[in-house]
Amino acid sequence: MASVIDPEKHADLIGLQRAVFAADRELHAYSGVEAEPLRGAVRQAAAVKNRALEESGLVQEHGWYTAEQDLKQAARAAERG
Repeated sequence: MASVIDPEKHADLIGLQRAVFAADRELHAYSGVEAEPLRGAVRQAAAVKNRALEESGLVQEHGWYTAEQDLKQAARAAERG
């Protein structure tokens, strides 16, 4: 099945997903004692992305699972170049 994410049309959503990935990588790379601020950054990035994904209409049209999984795949593809 084709992706519900169009890289050109949904570039903003892809950027938000990439921000979630970046925040998550930063959290996992952190070796300090107090990681709560980094966890908060991941939660905040995910909340912003989820809100935008829902407002795009993709969730209503295709469901959370499909919209979110396709967005993650598109963002990974964008990171690979």
